[in-house]
Parts: sequence; C-alpha cells; structure tokens
Amino acid sequence: MDKLYIIEGTNNTLIEKEIAKITKNIKEYDLIKYDLETNTIDDIIEALDTYGLFSQMKVVVGNNPLFLSQKDDDFNLEGFLKYLDNPSDNILILVTPKINNVLKIVKMISKYFKIIKISDTNLESFIKDNLEDYKMDMVTLNYFLSKVGHDLNNVQMELNKLKMYKLDDKVIKKEDIDLITRETIENTIFDLIDAIIKKDKKKSYNLYNHFIETGTEIFQILVILSNQIRLIYNVKVLANLSDARISEILGVKEYPVKLARGKGLNYSKKELLKLLYKLSILDIDIKSGKQLPNICFLTFIMEM
Repeated sequence: MDKLYIIEGTNNTLIEKEIAKITKNIKEYDLIKYDLETNTIDDIIEALDTYGLFSQMKVVVGNNPLFLSQKDDDFNLEGFLKYLDNPSDNILILVTPKINNVLKIVKMISKYFKIIKISDTNLESFIKDNLEDYKMDMVTLNYFLSKVGHDLNNVQMELNKLKMYKLDDKVIKKEDIDLITRETIENTIFDLIDAIIKKDKKKSYNLYNHFIETGTEIFQILVILSNQIRLIYNVKVLANLSDARISEILGVKEYPVKLARGKGLNYSKKELLKLLYKLSILDIDIKSGKQLPNICFLTFIMEM
C-alpha cells in the first residue's frame, strides 16, 4: 500500500472523495489535518513519527503546501528528504491547488509520491454517479442544475438533501426539487436580468425584495448581476466556438458557459452593453456616496 500521496486540485468534494478512497481499506486510524500556511513540515513529520491516540495508524493531511507551488527558502528540505527516505507506516497526503513542476524541490520529491490530479468534473455525470439507486430523469436533472447552480459542493449538498427526503420511494421529481432545494442567487439573478431588460418594474422590485429578505447585500447583487451579464455578452461574441473552447478562453467552467449561451438567445448585444453601462454608473454613484445603496438600486429599477 502506498504511504505518500499528493492530491492536486481545488474541489473540496472531490478531494475528500480521494482521501476516502485512499483510506477505505484501513479499519481504524486517526485523521489529522494541518494547514501548512501556519504549521511547518516539521509538525507533519513529528505527527507521522508518533503513534496515534486511539489507533496505531495515522492519516496526516497537509493542506496548502506552498513549497509545491512556489519557492520557499525557509522550508526544511533536508529533514523532509530524510523522512521520505525512511517513512513511517503512517500515511501522508499533501493537498495542493497546483504543483509547480519547474521547482527544484518538486523534482526532488516527486519520485517518492503517488500524485493524484483532480480536474473539473461533468456535473451531469457527477449527479448520475451519486444518485446510486435513486431515479431522476434527464429533464428533472437539468431542472435541478438550473436551480442549484454549478458549484460542485452545493450540488452535492442539495442532492444529499433530496436523497434523504426521498428515502422511501427513491424517485426524485421536479416538485421535490422545488420543495427541498435552495435556489442560489446566481440562478435567480437571471430572472432579475430578464425583468430589467423587459422593463418589468414590478417583477424587478419583487426580486429585489426577495434578495434583501434572504440577507443578500446590494453590492453582492450588483457584482453577480454585472458578472452574469458580462458572461452572457462574451459568450454571444464567441458564439461560433464550442462551450469547451469559450470556457478555456474566459477562464470559467463549462456549465456556466452552456447556461449563458442559452440565456443569450433572449437578449441582443446592444441591450447587454447598455445594461452594463448603467450598472457601472450605479456602482460609481454608490461607492462615491452620492446615494445610499438601497435607494440607488431602487431608483435604477424605477427609472428603467
């Protein structure tokens, strides 16, 4: 069994799944986690070289090992290499967003570790894999994604809630999603975009109140609103390219691109640019103290 691992990735849900895979055949162990932005590699080595409190096996996880991504002159390389040459029976897992293979230290220690790379996952495939013996047709699955968004951690959390609710018949339907899941602001914001462009003041005002009642701040509404409109506009400009290619160019995940492409059919580039300009003026007025945020946003809605 391997005892030294490096997990490269940013999604906490998938990282935890990998750790679970590594430890699934270990009957009893102490799981100890360190943040290497505050702890040192010497703390890790000391933990690995001592017995656990409740079992003989330890699984030590070191998050944010900066020495794998950037030069660290204070890093105890000699002590770490000494441990790697003669590791204990305990398991070491280093978790990093990115490995910088150019670094000398990475070249020196890579041969000791099993390296697991985690890439972004297809959300539809993720849901299907995690449904287990539950049933959800594709129309319902896409409706679920349209409501809970594209953040994998949130998707898993909301899916788990649905599975608990449908424990008896194990068939997930649209009405179950409406009843159990929490719609994200990122998705509800599309309704606000629709209302603003269509100059539907009543709907815009009701959605504004919904955000305020759920604890959303004006600045958060403005940022998300602007970001979504900008994404829709950019996807329209690059519409002749695939979702995957647009995702790569814009530096966003593929699902938001797919969603923005569909939403973009409802708006012209001119409408989107006009709205972005108005929002930029609104942002300046609020930040300069010209108007109070709430009054400023309400005035923006009423003057559409």
